Amino acid sequence: MDGFLSWWDGVELWLSGLGFVLQTVVVMPVVLLIAYGAAVLLDGSLGKVIVLVRWLRGKDRSIR
Repeated sequence: MDGFLSWWDGVELWLSGLGFVLQTVVVMPVVLLIAYGAAVLLDGSLGKVIVLVRWLRGKDRSIR
């Protein structure tokens, strides 16, 4: 764990030393990828929960 934390501190120092525009160019692809992954997971989970709730209420007897 100490090795990872040392690496992360180095990355943080390197990133904070960059200008704002370069920080944005480096950080935005990572943030967008994480946000897209979270959106896909949440969308799939919510879809399954909605199908389950409809089935439990008896409005839709065909579970996909």
